[in-house]
This record gives sequence, C-alpha cells and structure tokens, in this order.
Amino acid sequence: MLIRVFPDYDAGWPVWAWDGLTSPADFPDLSPRLVAELTAWQERWNSNNNRPERYRNGYGPRGSQAELDRLARHLAAELRDVADVETDTWSSKT
Repeated sequence: MLIRVFPDYDAGWPVWAWDGLTSPADFPDLSPRLVAELTAWQERWNSNNNRPERYRNGYGPRGSQAELDRLARHLAAELRDVADVETDTWSSKT
C-alpha cells in the first residue's frame, strides 16, 4: 500500500491513500502522539495557507515542508510493515 503525505485545503490531516483522504481511524496502531502531530500540522497549514502573515514564526514553505518531511519519516517508521510512505512537495510551493 502506498501512503502519501501532503496537505489539502480544510483536510483534517495530511495522510492520503490512492483512493483519497484517510483518517486516523484507518490506522488504529499509530501512536497517539503522531496522530496529534499530523493533525496539528494540518491545522497550522489550514490556518496559515493563503494568508500574508503565514510566514511568521518560520511557518513559510521551507519550515512547513521540513516539518511535514519529519512527520512522514515517523509515519513511515510506524507503518513500515503495512505501507510505503512518501511526501508530495507541492505544499512547499505554496
């Protein structure tokens, strides 16, 4: 199974399968901490995207993508027996 990690407008978290957005319930064995971090990352992206002030506090494209890459590595480690995980870098261009 291939899992892709990237944001989308108003998504609840940034984890996608080939058939669309997933939810934490799709991955019951994920650590609560990782679920919380992925959800928080998406919430920050939602609140900062398309706003001039989004670059405050290091949350510009580079900071956003670096944090998403870190979370994707943790997700890959937790799903290593279940799925391959990759990030989509389109979020670094917003």
